[in-house]
Amino acid sequence: MIFSKKLITLYFSLFLGLLSSVSPLASQETPRLEQASISFRIGHNIWSNDARFTQLLELFDKYPDATDEITFFTQGTHTPITDEELERRCVLLKQRIDEVHAHGYRAGINILCTMGHHPEDLPHSIGSEIPRAQTLDGRIAEGTLCPNNENFRQRIRRIYTAMANANPDYIWVDDDVRTGHMLDSSGTPGSVCFCDNCMKILAQKFDVEIDRDYLTSHMSDPIVLAKIHEFTSDSYDKLFALIEETIRKISPDMPIGFMTGERYDEGYDFERWAKTLMGPNGDKEAYWRPGGGFYEQSYMNGLFGKSHEIGRQVSLLPPEVVVIQSEIENFPYQLLMKSANVTTLEAVSHIAAGCTGAAFNVLTNNNEPLDEYENMIAKVAERRPFFDLAVQKLGRNPNIGVFPLWEKTDGSYQNRTPVQALTSCFSETGVPIAYKFLPDQTNVVLLSRAYLSHKTPEEIKKVFQMGVYTDLDAVNLANDPATYALNDLTGMGYGGEIHVDGIEKIEEHPLNGSFAGRTRDLRQSFWREPIYSLKKTRPNVETLSSCVDYGGDQTAETIVGIFENPLGGRICVNGYYPWGNFYNYSKQSQIRAIIRWLSRDRIPGYVDSFAKINFWLRAPNADGSFAGVAINSNYDPVEKVAIMLKTDRDSIDVYDYSCQKTTVKASFSDEAGYRRFIVPEIKPWEPVLFVCE
Repeated sequence: MIFSKKLITLYFSLFLGLLSSVSPLASQETPRLEQASISFRIGHNIWSNDARFTQLLELFDKYPDATDEITFFTQGTHTPITDEELERRCVLLKQRIDEVHAHGYRAGINILCTMGHHPEDLPHSIGSEIPRAQTLDGRIAEGTLCPNNENFRQRIRRIYTAMANANPDYIWVDDDVRTGHMLDSSGTPGSVCFCDNCMKILAQKFDVEIDRDYLTSHMSDPIVLAKIHEFTSDSYDKLFALIEETIRKISPDMPIGFMTGERYDEGYDFERWAKTLMGPNGDKEAYWRPGGGFYEQSYMNGLFGKSHEIGRQVSLLPPEVVVIQSEIENFPYQLLMKSANVTTLEAVSHIAAGCTGAAFNVLTNNNEPLDEYENMIAKVAERRPFFDLAVQKLGRNPNIGVFPLWEKTDGSYQNRTPVQALTSCFSETGVPIAYKFLPDQTNVVLLSRAYLSHKTPEEIKKVFQMGVYTDLDAVNLANDPATYALNDLTGMGYGGEIHVDGIEKIEEHPLNGSFAGRTRDLRQSFWREPIYSLKKTRPNVETLSSCVDYGGDQTAETIVGIFENPLGGRICVNGYYPWGNFYNYSKQSQIRAIIRWLSRDRIPGYVDSFAKINFWLRAPNADGSFAGVAINSNYDPVEKVAIMLKTDRDSIDVYDYSCQKTTVKASFSDEAGYRRFIVPEIKPWEPVLFVCE
């Protein structure tokens, strides 16, 4: 193998990361990383053709900074191919891997179908010797294999042996190891396998006799759901153990990667699965590729929604997982669906949310000439220094800030919707988001009814000892005498509904500052959502906003209120469009002031300018240094961006997309320990990295 300077640098970076992860400082700081881990995932349609593969290498040689790794998909369709065909392809892949090594890149294999995604190209798929997964109502997922079948396990040994013998630097397991596969062309969702064999395994977890009818009638029972999730997690963990054993029997130190999405229906057991992929002694390397859906740029909020999904996934990984390449996928690979600028910005956003690199799956799946994609590869190469710098400064430190309450045991993918709503509206206001509850860093939570609905009274009391921003829907459940009866902790309750002509009026209050008297009209006649009047059930509730009609007459005394309860918790209840449309200056400023009040001036930082900026902060290192990312999520530049940081440092270094550094000195400090730093400009849809050394 010819070792290029770039390849040696990457190996050295990974070596330093591994040393740091086992050093005495590991309990205080996360591993220091020297550069981002960047990969391009290459379709079978490209690498299987000599001319196209040569063109691919020529493109990467022209832009050598674009990637460190070239990762080969085993196939382009989403149903498992035959063992014989996969073995035949691995023979050619061994040759391709050698060629990639000769050009100075690492090379690996991404098996697209371990279990199978959904029915596609069924005539060329594996035969009926391996049973397909079955849903609870008896339907067969023709494109998905049952993971608990012994013939399936024999297949895993055979095909993973073939891949390991191709001598890759790593092997990735794609995200078909999951539930929810599409069963037919209509996209009907499937579920975990309930074939006769799986039912026998699942039955061992129950103290009562079960069958499919029993499960169908008890699907709302959290105990039943928990047992199903445990069974699913066990099934996948057993599969990962077999994959790990098979690969490392041939290549003892080969890293194994796994791709995920949000996995509520499988128990979200990422830490368990990652440790299984690390081997029985936990000393091998596991890679991770968190993902989600953002395939085209017509809805840019989807980019940040995916980043928040990824942040939640990363938060559950053990610190030993150092290589975390976000999925960047432009499916179905029509070039104008997502520009090169948006594609590279997506990588930055996911790094801000917790990744240490990116895996670009952006090249054609058709027979177009690859030079049509040259601009995409060139843009990745151009932005690569920023990726590297961001990963250097952010490392694996966790994100800190406001925590939208969620748990991996929430029980259903449906709970993703309220969590996403809670997260997105606040991140756009320049309030940093935490993805994991860190008691020493996070004391403000965003609370939904979905989270409350499966908690005990004692668990909810602990929530209301913190700073809580919530809506009346959640408060009604907390106050309900039949559930929690926590009116003394919420301070507010239902005071009526307003269905038409409601306008929020910001009232005189220290938190509202100079914005008193301003209004926020979200036009109920268009966006049909009731406004809730809040009844003050305790004397020390304070009004931040009232409701008026179009004649200016008051129709509710309080629609946004705050309260400090006997346990020391601070509560804000918002009855007027509480989870969105914070896009005018007065409301955005009020929200930030509320968050700071709820935190008792412990929120680590926030944006204090009128702007639509997504903002991430990382936990400080042992020496007090820290870093973060701000992305201007609008089409206009923002000048003189005020960033408030709770720090004793007098200056921060701000890096633009070109990695040009500007040192910004604090222009103001307040009695609570916050300092204001004015960033000269953030361009439209561009990030800045700020570092406080």
